[in-house]
Amino acid sequence: MYNLLYNRPQKLMLLAGCSTVCTTVAEAAKMWNLIVLCYGASSPALSDRSRFPTLFRTHPSATVHNPTRIKLMKKFGWSRVAILQQAEEVFISTVEDLENRCMESGIEIVTRQSFLSDPADAVRNLRRQDARIIVGLFYVVAARRVLCEMYKQNLYGRAYVWFFIGWYEDNWYEVNLENENISCTREQMKQAAEGHLTTEALMWNQNNHQKTISGMSSEDFRQRLNEALINEGYDISHNRYPEGYQEAPLAYDAVWSVALAFNKTMERLKERGRSLKDFTYTDKDIADEIYAAMNSTQFLGVSGVVAFSSQGDRIALTQVEQMINGQYIKLGYYDIQADNLTWLNAERWAGVKNSIRQSSPVSMAVKNTHHQFHGGSESSFA
Repeated sequence: MYNLLYNRPQKLMLLAGCSTVCTTVAEAAKMWNLIVLCYGASSPALSDRSRFPTLFRTHPSATVHNPTRIKLMKKFGWSRVAILQQAEEVFISTVEDLENRCMESGIEIVTRQSFLSDPADAVRNLRRQDARIIVGLFYVVAARRVLCEMYKQNLYGRAYVWFFIGWYEDNWYEVNLENENISCTREQMKQAAEGHLTTEALMWNQNNHQKTISGMSSEDFRQRLNEALINEGYDISHNRYPEGYQEAPLAYDAVWSVALAFNKTMERLKERGRSLKDFTYTDKDIADEIYAAMNSTQFLGVSGVVAFSSQGDRIALTQVEQMINGQYIKLGYYDIQADNLTWLNAERWAGVKNSIRQSSPVSMAVKNTHHQFHGGSESSFA
């Protein structure tokens, strides 16, 4: 980083990818009055403005999932839940936020289990604690190990509901099994995965044919991206996408965010007889102008509406899906800002012909109207 900053040309802003890199870069960047924009960082710790005062990110914080999880727990009347987490900062911070939200909502956390790399003991403990509704927070490699242990411990099917993270690739549970020494077959993994729920911050504009600020629709961008990957030898016709594929629209919109912020800054500086070329690492005045421009960013990108909260976090909708017959099926969307759940009534539960029945109806806003859902209670899974 030091070599990057002190070799020409003069740097005006830094872009970074994942949470680990973004944390290091963003914590140091304030020393040079540099704004940082990250396109693949979801760690809740990055929302701390006292620690990362100049950070923005087009990737939503991992905590964006928690209000959606709470909404679903209330919808289906699940009042007792368990948590299984990988011991990584991003998941530790997410769990702390989830615990606080559960407490506020009167939802009991029956157990919280964590693991470093091998989840076998943690999954066995879930069974001992008679956990039925389980929120799982881990990276995809660990997710495959967890799923195999779920199968071995018979912790799946009619009696259980699992929440997984939604940003894994669609075929995550059946790939790399031999390379990672997973001791379950593809069929066993598929069997254990059936019925689990996922929550995922939307990373594509949902109107596929709506023109965005670039002149492309999200579908146009997807086609151009896929063509480039095919030319590079990726077999995307069989869902063989490179790691980071889902973050591509976030990275693209990050570049647009930079361009728009610089344009706005140039206009403001021109009124004062200055320009971006005047910037040095000790120039807080220009740095503040760039910050203000980025902070007020709002445009329609291929990832949807791009705007930032006061913590520099991306504001985004959350999508809910369920694994049904080996395919992810959309169940609904949740707008956290408006507390509005759009539900498609497409869920299926093992051994239950209709939606699970709740102990009492739950009323919630759906597309600006109010409906009552009759889902299921935790006892329905016993």
